[in-house]
Amino acid sequence: MSTNNNDQQYVPMLISKDSHSLETKNMFVSPPTTSSAIVQVTNNIMKPRERDNWSNRIVYLLSIIGFVVDLGNVWRFPTTCYRNGGGAFLVPYFTFLFLVGLPCMYLELAIGQYHRLGYITIWNKICPPLKGIGYSMLIINLYVLSYYNTIIAWSVHYCIASFRFIVPWTFCDNEWNTPLCYSLHNKGALQVAHNASCSSTDEYYERRMLKSHLSPSINQLGSLQWELVGCSMIVFFLIYASIFKGVKTAGKAIWFTALVPYGVLIILLLRSLTLDGILEGLKYYVAPSFTRLSEYSVWQAAAVQIFFSLGPGFGVLLSYASFSNTHDNVSSTALIASFVNCCTSLLYGTVVFAGLGYLSHRLHSDVRQFTESNMGLVFVVYPEILTSIRGAPFFSILFFIMLLTLGLDSVFAGAESIYTAISDEFPILARRPRLSRACVVLVPFLASIPTLTHGGKYIVHFMDFFGTSPSIMFVVLCELIATVWLYGIDRFSSDVETMTGHKPSIYWRITCRYVAPLILLILYVCSFIQFDSQEFSSFGEGNTALRVSIAGWTISAISTLPIPIYACWWLLFRRQAYLAEQKTKTATVLPETMPTKGLNEQEAFI
Repeated sequence: MSTNNNDQQYVPMLISKDSHSLETKNMFVSPPTTSSAIVQVTNNIMKPRERDNWSNRIVYLLSIIGFVVDLGNVWRFPTTCYRNGGGAFLVPYFTFLFLVGLPCMYLELAIGQYHRLGYITIWNKICPPLKGIGYSMLIINLYVLSYYNTIIAWSVHYCIASFRFIVPWTFCDNEWNTPLCYSLHNKGALQVAHNASCSSTDEYYERRMLKSHLSPSINQLGSLQWELVGCSMIVFFLIYASIFKGVKTAGKAIWFTALVPYGVLIILLLRSLTLDGILEGLKYYVAPSFTRLSEYSVWQAAAVQIFFSLGPGFGVLLSYASFSNTHDNVSSTALIASFVNCCTSLLYGTVVFAGLGYLSHRLHSDVRQFTESNMGLVFVVYPEILTSIRGAPFFSILFFIMLLTLGLDSVFAGAESIYTAISDEFPILARRPRLSRACVVLVPFLASIPTLTHGGKYIVHFMDFFGTSPSIMFVVLCELIATVWLYGIDRFSSDVETMTGHKPSIYWRITCRYVAPLILLILYVCSFIQFDSQEFSSFGEGNTALRVSIAGWTISAISTLPIPIYACWWLLFRRQAYLAEQKTKTATVLPETMPTKGLNEQEAFI
């Protein structure tokens, strides 16, 4: 852990009132500032307030990788790939990686690294009227923490339940099982023919852990499940233990949470490749169906998948970059993290579909039977695969520890980014950092209580659908407009040059300014056009699906409203004061932190 002493010295730079007027003809944009935006006044000399740094570049990279590689790599990518053309899906997937995902990731890392502020205060330096972008990011992060931690709590439940000689979802002779239950270990039931039959793992998930049979609809959530409440408390305790000293403890935790999933992935991959029937599963996963490339839905699925897998719009990339070395090569960081994320998704898909091929071989059924659900792939299908191989408890423990660490990376990144944002915006909170971080953890825990009831799975599905999409696309669209259009692509390029010694290449400038905003606008509009309320038909009878849809769009709108509301407030009440501040500024000598070494030591990466 170190502070920001990266071979820099304070070089006085004369900034006059005239230069301000020349550089800020656009009233929506803040005047040129130093890269260290938070200052303290000591003996009439303005100095940047010391800000924590990652201990080294490896920890920084692992932190970014840990955030972008999450549970979605295990259950969302494999099924999305299979349903949208198999191997052919990789064509639009990598196309949108370079057109949308990478540019948005690069932009957030660059502005965070230069301005070194949380995702609320930073907009004072870029585009004050659009400061509502930061508040929207804050709301979205709270949404995610309110349900995502419950999914991790399910992993904790399964992990604890695996510490026995025979995992409890192996057979159908338990009190929660029904007469229609079948097990892989019951040779007489391996030919599954009855449409109403359920596997032992399915019934464990639905009737033992979730107890969803006690909640017929979202209108009847039922009582709290104290067992899951305890698991959720464990998750939130682990989050707090990882961030209670900021990036100092997060940097230590990341060595475990970021690397363990890859160790487990290698073990599961090697074990999966020894099973019978895996070629059938892998054929469904990678066999290209190039005729599907003519369908719009396939390209939209690819754009959404790559956008959400790299995580722009949550503010985490921006916050983590604010703790990095000022001279870090932004483009290489973005490229390395995205490359690792894509490779991880492909490897997890291989593990999952190899297992599905084995399962279909054992049950003499079609692989497509097991790819209809998303979360069920993680909590039903794969546990069922693990029960049929030697050493099932050991591999089950490894698998759910992997899920736990994958989830923890992302959630403590979100929690730390919330604290960074509010403490930069409201410095009084930084006086009691541990108490403030405890509140950051406590609020989402209280908000997650409805997800811990018998009908919690309805809330999780609801929040997973409306909590981020499509609002996150609107937020990133506004972020791009504020940075490369209002703040200006020239000023942005100059900032990058100050940090790295070279301006962004033509690829970054064109994609950030034109291509990515256009694609995001199309995706945002299409999310409304293509919405179907029947997505929630299983939530209850009558007009329940319609009422759920209305509530969902309301939740989504709440997270985007801060942007127009704050912009209107600023124009009505803050604009005149802001312009007056600029006019009254006289020629002042400010010590700007300018790099004295290393500017020309790094060549453009792309």
